Amino acid sequence: MVSGKKKAMIIVTVIALALAGIVGYRIYSNMKANTERAGRVAQGQVVAVEVAAIARRDVTPVLTFSSNLEPVWSAEIASKVDGRIDRLLVDEGDGVADGMTVAILDMGELSAQVVQAEGNLLQARATLEQAEMDLSRMEQLAKQGAIANQTLDSARTKRELAAGQVRAAEGALALYDSKLAGANVIAPRAGVVVKRYLQSGYYAKAGTPIIAVADISTLLAKATVGEAEIAQLAVGTKVKVKMDALAGQEFAGTITRLSPVAVMPSRTFTAEISIPNPQSILKGGMFAKVEVPGQVHAQALVVPETALVMREDIKTVYVLTADNKVQQRVLKLGYVGDGWAEVLDGVNDGEQIVISGQNKLRDGSTVRLAAPGEAGK
Repeated sequence: MVSGKKKAMIIVTVIALALAGIVGYRIYSNMKANTERAGRVAQGQVVAVEVAAIARRDVTPVLTFSSNLEPVWSAEIASKVDGRIDRLLVDEGDGVADGMTVAILDMGELSAQVVQAEGNLLQARATLEQAEMDLSRMEQLAKQGAIANQTLDSARTKRELAAGQVRAAEGALALYDSKLAGANVIAPRAGVVVKRYLQSGYYAKAGTPIIAVADISTLLAKATVGEAEIAQLAVGTKVKVKMDALAGQEFAGTITRLSPVAVMPSRTFTAEISIPNPQSILKGGMFAKVEVPGQVHAQALVVPETALVMREDIKTVYVLTADNKVQQRVLKLGYVGDGWAEVLDGVNDGEQIVISGQNKLRDGSTVRLAAPGEAGK
């Protein structure tokens, strides 16, 4: 048995659902009626439009990549020996030439070691000279039978030991000379000082960077390219490089390298674009947009971009029919750019499409050719 309270709840629920259904049906009916009314009005209204015949033209797709500019060469320059920086001859932003001295270390102690090594070498040479004279005398006495062979062998050994001491002293002097020459820190290549790590008075350990130098006479834009695009690129291709930081100013570049192996698992390649920078307008680290011309699509079927009409995220155009009506066609497009859209399917060569006034059209609308400036009215 169902209690009276439960029966009341069931009745209320049924009534609420019935009312909701009636309201929903009325709203749907009104919307449908309004849509049909608008369609009849639009079909009955003659809209002034501008039309143009579909044509063919060569289309050159443009591939666009983003990249950061990098110096064509950069290196951190360090001293070969430990020492206190006596003079740092350059600062950030200064240009350096190939082989130019950029810093000089205080090598007073090392200079003294060089003098000591020179003295040791002189002493070793004198010892060798004396040992050679002694050996010569012993050889003469041995021929006369005046000394034993053991004494002659001892003289030969002393001469060899003296010769070894000379070689060791020469090596020590060469080592100290090399260290002394390392007191002058040399730029290995021309460029610009982009970073200073130490300054005069600081103690520099061997191998510790003192400055960083970069060659910015040419900059590189390294673009990441997908496997579907790499086949359209070739070394030596001229490209355009646009700089947002310079109000979109364009610079000329050239593809100089394409990586032969893809980066996994993304299957992407790297394209290096060299950009001459003789006036140093461009700076390393700037953001660049690289535009690379693709393979030409000869005599492609095209429509103006302004003729395209969006319908539920699908691109369409209005095609003029023989009875002065328009038919909305869905397009399959290829490359879109430079004011033109390449059409792969949807319209035929020679058909006329609406290029102005299409904002007031519906499929099946009646149109007339507009006078100049009248389209859409």
